[in-house]
Amino acid sequence: MLLGLDVGGTFTDAVIIDGHRVIASAKRRTTKDNLMQGIGEAIDAILQHCDTTNIDQVTLSTTVVTNTIVEEKEQVVDLFVVTGPGRNVDDIFPVNPIYLQGYTDHRGIVVERTPTNAVRHIAEMVQSRSGTDLAAVSAKFGVRNPQEELSITEELKDRYNTISNGSLLSGSLNFPRRTISAYFNSSVTPVFTVFKKNVEDALSVRNIKAPLHILKADGGSLPMEHMVSRPVETAFTGPAATVLGLSALGAIGNEHTVALDIGGTTTDISLWKQGRPLMTKSGVSIREYPSAVRSFAVTSVGIGGESVVRVVDGEITVGPERVGPSVALGGTEPTLGDALIVLGYASYGKVGLAERAMEVLANRLNASTNGNTTETQQQLTEDITASDVARLIVNKALQTIQHGIDEVVKAENKRPIYVVADIVNPDVFVPAQIVVVGGTAPSLGPSIGEYLNLPVTIPENAAVANAIGAALALSTIELTVHVDTKRRLLVIPELGIKQQTCTLKRVEQVVERAKEALSEEALRLGLGKDQDIEVISMEDFPVVEGWQSMERLITVKVQLAAGVKQYVE
Repeated sequence: MLLGLDVGGTFTDAVIIDGHRVIASAKRRTTKDNLMQGIGEAIDAILQHCDTTNIDQVTLSTTVVTNTIVEEKEQVVDLFVVTGPGRNVDDIFPVNPIYLQGYTDHRGIVVERTPTNAVRHIAEMVQSRSGTDLAAVSAKFGVRNPQEELSITEELKDRYNTISNGSLLSGSLNFPRRTISAYFNSSVTPVFTVFKKNVEDALSVRNIKAPLHILKADGGSLPMEHMVSRPVETAFTGPAATVLGLSALGAIGNEHTVALDIGGTTTDISLWKQGRPLMTKSGVSIREYPSAVRSFAVTSVGIGGESVVRVVDGEITVGPERVGPSVALGGTEPTLGDALIVLGYASYGKVGLAERAMEVLANRLNASTNGNTTETQQQLTEDITASDVARLIVNKALQTIQHGIDEVVKAENKRPIYVVADIVNPDVFVPAQIVVVGGTAPSLGPSIGEYLNLPVTIPENAAVANAIGAALALSTIELTVHVDTKRRLLVIPELGIKQQTCTLKRVEQVVERAKEALSEEALRLGLGKDQDIEVISMEDFPVVEGWQSMERLITVKVQLAAGVKQYVE
């Protein structure tokens, strides 16, 4: 049996899956001040239906890293960079970096060494001011030769408890993104380490001894102990869990599909082509900073079941703020959920309280006229009733969701095209269907279909789709192989490997070497031996000398294919 947990902004969901069936599920409120309380309550609810000794694996999707970053509560990090010649980069990182002498060129040749004695001296001065034991190191073109990054890290390890390397986190040729990833990786390590221990203790108390995995933003999972060195990859795991849950529920066909996950606070929007979710092109943005963290292309809008409803200047507003539960559940301010209850679309809580909340809003709208005709009043010739208000609220929510979908579709259709085949036969995204999951899916989903005039599917177990996705996530890792055929140099930055006796000459050979290295690393980590390996990207650049292409620079990125272990019925 598999146990899946998804810690969302409003609810924590838990499921137990046996074979192809969900045999137990639970939804409990996320306790932001003490995440473990909500997690413990969700686990206890489902353990009533199973023997803990039969649980083979626990997989967790969590907001702990995302919240730390979004709320700007990450810890101080000393950021060391080796940029060489080029533009000043002060304005593109979350903090002002410490520039170190040195230069590695685009071929991976160390043109100027970073003096190690100077590194120790500089670190001493910097740390005396910052007082932190967290550091990050990133060098331009470090992915083509990690030598300088690794030597700097060696000099710093006696002063800092945590040091993140840009090239070890990502093999991609984008220095700013790698550096930003390294910075945030170190900054969230302390909170992630505490969270890891708390989860492990909670499972131990309940006699759950199964291996603990955690979801990554790209939809894969890794054992918790391996993620301590790269916790930044656990940011935005909620959207990843959504995508995996949609796959596991078999709700996506081959048509162009808009998928919506409607929670308590937000609605997550993802696009699917030929049954596959779209990915970010270069990496997800962490706050306003573009990182190298691979992620599904998911956009959030501020509409959820507990989006607060207010009257502002005679008009109804819905979201993006959430202040607590619906009035029907004991909350203090009316929500979208209250409107859905009044209209008969949802059936939870106390209907009378929801109706009273709508009546209060109706009175405010009626009183706000004062001789002025608002947009709302123009729609209604008589006094506004509680039901009228509820319909206005739902329509406002639908407008926001439609606007979000329109913007996401527009952005997808404006993406640059790099392949000739796509120019000749462009695949313009035109939504053909909508699939809705999340706690608010059953109550709002049908209205979305009517509003957008598109067929809507709400799969069984839609309310706990994210926990299902977490439980069934395949383990994934990725590796990058850089080859300079002239220098006979092979580099695998994520593993810190540098070989200067490489005989590979063609991109096909590099692909095979990359797959071989990935298989070996997967075996070392105890991951699935039979899992498919997919090529994420290939670059093959000729090196021109004397007007002839003599040698090549080849880069291949591969990963254990992301996805789900099985479907659920």
